[in-house]
Amino acid sequence: MKNKVIAIVLAAAAAVSVAACGTSGTDTASSAAASSAETTSAASAEESTVSSAAAESAASETSTAESTSSEAAIDLSGSKYLSDGVMTVALNSTFPPFEYVGDGTDTFDAITSNENNVTGFDVAMVNEIGKRLGVDVEIDDMDFDGIIAALGTKADVAATGMTITDERKEAVNFSDPYYDATQAVLVKNDSTVATLDDLKACTSVGCQLGTTGETVANDNGLAVNSVKSFNQAVVDLENGKNDAVVIDQIPGEAFTKQYTDLKLLPGSDFNFETEQYGIAMPKDDEVMLNAINSALQAMKDDGTYDQLLDQYVNNYEAE
Repeated sequence: MKNKVIAIVLAAAAAVSVAACGTSGTDTASSAAASSAETTSAASAEESTVSSAAAESAASETSTAESTSSEAAIDLSGSKYLSDGVMTVALNSTFPPFEYVGDGTDTFDAITSNENNVTGFDVAMVNEIGKRLGVDVEIDDMDFDGIIAALGTKADVAATGMTITDERKEAVNFSDPYYDATQAVLVKNDSTVATLDDLKACTSVGCQLGTTGETVANDNGLAVNSVKSFNQAVVDLENGKNDAVVIDQIPGEAFTKQYTDLKLLPGSDFNFETEQYGIAMPKDDEVMLNAINSALQAMKDDGTYDQLLDQYVNNYEAE
């Protein structure tokens, strides 16, 4: 009986031992699984933290960039003429490739009014300035000789291949120069005009009213026939009413593309001096002057100016 009891006790002990071994194996597996899960969870949490940090960093950079952009924006609230969000630009559309009447296919983001579909370098330039200053641009096509008088009343600025002169600076402010130019002489292909003396012998030399070409012609004692537009002066040359036309070099080249029976003689043949174009504006708005100069300089610095020059001047095609 005693031996039987001992056997039962031993059997029970063995069973407990086997059960204990089984439990130990299960606990180890569970522990490993738990450890793996904890590692995965930690990695996931770390990735989430990194991702969140990256997102926060990106958001911070965007916010900083927006803040910087906002801080860099030009404040026009103190401008007498631009604080209303509109810049009216006076020009004369008979001066290709700087301004001329196009076919209406050219579109400009900032230009909201352009009844005559004027296009050209000056138009593209003021459009870009308008975009950078955050103002709408309205184009007012008018006679050249009335443009300066219109500044401050009908127009805010003039961008029309206008040469900076001391006389004009008494009446208006000019932006920094944006283009170097010279006067030249347009004649028929069979013309014998070659020197200043030849030009002085002409019975009629066409000029546009109010231009420095007219000033140069008068200063040199030429027989000046001044008209409202270069288009008319060139038509008069075609019809024999003019013997020559004094005109800026680049527009003169543009007219030879329209009229193949014309040729252009360089200003150096007549000792004409280099001139510089500027954007004209009233004298009573330094905020506008500084803003336009800032936009012009930025265009030159980032290559936009050269791109527009290539598009509208260097690769001009007569329409």
